[in-house]
Amino acid sequence: MSARALVFVVIALVMAGATAMFARSYLSSERAELSAQATPAPKQATKNVLVATADLPAGSFIKTEHVRWQAWPEDAVNDTYLVEGVAKPEDVVGAVVRRGIIGGEPVTGGRIVRPGDRGFLAAVLQPGMRAVAIGVNPTSGIAGLVFPGDRVDIILTQTVPTGGSDPRMASETVLENVRVLAIDQILNDQSGEPTLGKNATIEVTPKQAEVVAVVSDMGKLSLSLRSLARPATGDDASDPVETVDNSPEPWRGETYTWDTDASLVLAGRRAPRSGGGGYKVLVFQGGKAQEVSLGGGQ
Repeated sequence: MSARALVFVVIALVMAGATAMFARSYLSSERAELSAQATPAPKQATKNVLVATADLPAGSFIKTEHVRWQAWPEDAVNDTYLVEGVAKPEDVVGAVVRRGIIGGEPVTGGRIVRPGDRGFLAAVLQPGMRAVAIGVNPTSGIAGLVFPGDRVDIILTQTVPTGGSDPRMASETVLENVRVLAIDQILNDQSGEPTLGKNATIEVTPKQAEVVAVVSDMGKLSLSLRSLARPATGDDASDPVETVDNSPEPWRGETYTWDTDASLVLAGRRAPRSGGGGYKVLVFQGGKAQEVSLGGGQ
């Protein structure tokens, strides 16, 4: 082999060795970079906080299914959050939402009002509604089986003067589909134990509050429990229904309610059928009531 050929062979071997060393160094650095990228980041510390499972509008009662524990970054946990180990879900069950809570948002003490807290009843009331109390007993209160959150009708039983020696008894539904807020001082609807209370607090409109104030002195009031299911007749049990005219007369200013406005029977608008096939009506004249019998052809 000539000297020139030998020189070319040596140069080729040197270049091949240098290329191999460079490739090896490059591959090693790439493996190190990929290994660094694949290394998991340190796990962030979390705490379980109580959050809403769905949107909770203001005025709604919190039930067990409305809250759950959720992991929350520890450095983002606010002092007002309810943390597992310190609080329990039972602490908020039966409370009322003061300000709306979005699903997945932590439940805080400032967003809710618990039974017994100041302003609890005011938080339960729907906007524009009023709370009034009526006296009940084991019979008129349906043996204590009416609970906060139920809807009832209010029935008035009264003695109706006829102008004669024999007064008449009459019962009528004066208010329909009103919500029960409390029985005595029990406002929690989570308790399943019957309560024989002496007073029932109900949610009514301002006009209905006037009616309740009047009929409470007119006779005995009883509760008639309504079904929670929606009837097929179109009588929607979820919407409040008034049986009295709630439209004030603008020229009078403030509204007022007479006993005859609350009681159709006392106003003589409903005439009981007499035994002879005719009708008997009450005629009010000069502050006196007189019963007039009408035959079937009159």
